[in-house]
Amino acid sequence: MNLLHGFVPESDFDRAVELVSQVTAGITPFAARLAGTHTFTHRDHTTVWLDPAAGDPAPWQALRASLAVRFPHCRGRADGYTPHLTLGRTGEPERLTGGLAARLTPVTAPVDTVVLLSRRGDGPMRPRATVALGTGEIRWLPDVVPDVPAPRGGPASRAGARTGGAPAEALVRRIADALPDAVVMVAGSRRMGCDLPDADVDLVAALPGTVDLAEVRTRLAAALPEADALREVIGARVPGLRLRAGGRNVDLVVVATGDLPPGEAVARRAELGEPAAVALSAVSDADAVLAVVGAERDTFARLARQVKAWARARGLDSAPHGWLPGLAWAVLAARTVADGGRDLVDFFGTWAAWDWRQPIALPGHPAVPDGAVAVATPTSPVRSCTGQVGVGGPDLLTQEFYDAWEITMTDPDPWPRLLTPPPLHRRHAAWAVLTVGAVPDEPYPVTAGRVRGRIRALLSVLESTGSPDVHAWPWPFETAAGLTRHAIGLGRTPPDRDRFPRLTADWCADLPGVHVGWAAGGAVPTLTAPPAAPPR
Repeated sequence: MNLLHGFVPESDFDRAVELVSQVTAGITPFAARLAGTHTFTHRDHTTVWLDPAAGDPAPWQALRASLAVRFPHCRGRADGYTPHLTLGRTGEPERLTGGLAARLTPVTAPVDTVVLLSRRGDGPMRPRATVALGTGEIRWLPDVVPDVPAPRGGPASRAGARTGGAPAEALVRRIADALPDAVVMVAGSRRMGCDLPDADVDLVAALPGTVDLAEVRTRLAAALPEADALREVIGARVPGLRLRAGGRNVDLVVVATGDLPPGEAVARRAELGEPAAVALSAVSDADAVLAVVGAERDTFARLARQVKAWARARGLDSAPHGWLPGLAWAVLAARTVADGGRDLVDFFGTWAAWDWRQPIALPGHPAVPDGAVAVATPTSPVRSCTGQVGVGGPDLLTQEFYDAWEITMTDPDPWPRLLTPPPLHRRHAAWAVLTVGAVPDEPYPVTAGRVRGRIRALLSVLESTGSPDVHAWPWPFETAAGLTRHAIGLGRTPPDRDRFPRLTADWCADLPGVHVGWAAGGAVPTLTAPPAAPPR
């Protein structure tokens, strides 16, 4: 049943639903009697409708009038209000209405809820919130209810799901065999044992002498003939290769150790210069995290996997998009465990109350007060691994941590809610839509990788316009052959549409195939993360 004609932006739903709640709290639920078919005549068709006010139109009129006072721009074009339930359109109303009247016997139904709807992109109208008559109770509806499977049984199956099992280990061995003169080391989350099932395989290869990346690429191509998209990482300070094999993405950083034995590279990384030392610290940082948690390694690994699954669902785990990298989440989880915490309630409670002006480091390790959020890498060269977080980051993190803490405190099975995407359409009044198209004579992954490396610079441009609460969603909402589209939420006070092209022109100038456009709040569909099962 339509009560108001006309719309407010979904980014104003928080305010709108409070106004609706004020109205409905003072209106008693009532019964509607549906009986009788009628028509509205238009220029080229007729709308047939069922009368829901056949018993008494007064409750409908009172509800409508009270809402119209709060939403004066949603009264519609015509005076008056006719309660109606649309059945369809026809060019032959006389023939249709007679048959319907005979088949639709009167029905009485309770009216106790007002529903707020919106449309996104090309999708249909969908309910976003309900408000109860008589109480004004508000219930927000999730945009997407994740399909959360039951946990797999047994320690062995859980370990296999976590590590990816033998295929990942076999892939690492094949890469090491292809580089017999190198020391190939697993790094990152996989080294710490807190990798998600589809996590990339992060490797560091220490090679003696100098690095001939073309030769390394040739050797890997011969050893992994099934590998897809084997390519150099553009713009990296240390040479690297990226590939996909066995259904897994592999990031391989190659460090030249000169006269230094490759087996001593991690321990003596400072002798190799800062870029190489940073690359090798992906190994030493992981080892430092494990040393801090000590005997609680299993507790840490479980907690870190759970936290990373939540952060991924909420769009908070991508450093190129202005958020926290995997190492930062691991440090936060390790700090929680080192301080006596054991589960998500402890984790979210700790960081919801954190003063983000204070830098964060592992116990016994130096902190680095640098940036809006400062999480220090555990080992040298010590630096903040969260310098890409923008000025609005602390506020959003606090909100996300607090909401998650409340869910874990009150819900016996929190995972469906923890893995639900955030209400981005309520947070952002407009969007920057980033379109990445194919470039002639260049593999599309190279083009996409170049743009990914420049996202943070675009966010800085947008933040400088007075929109500190921008949020780049890490996954595209549209993907086709040689084309992806990404959404960047512009917050509640977005830049003006007319001046937006001037703001982004310089950023786009040297990126062929790339366009950044302005879109209204409802023009972008619901944004979701890749589905993930809850780590246990």
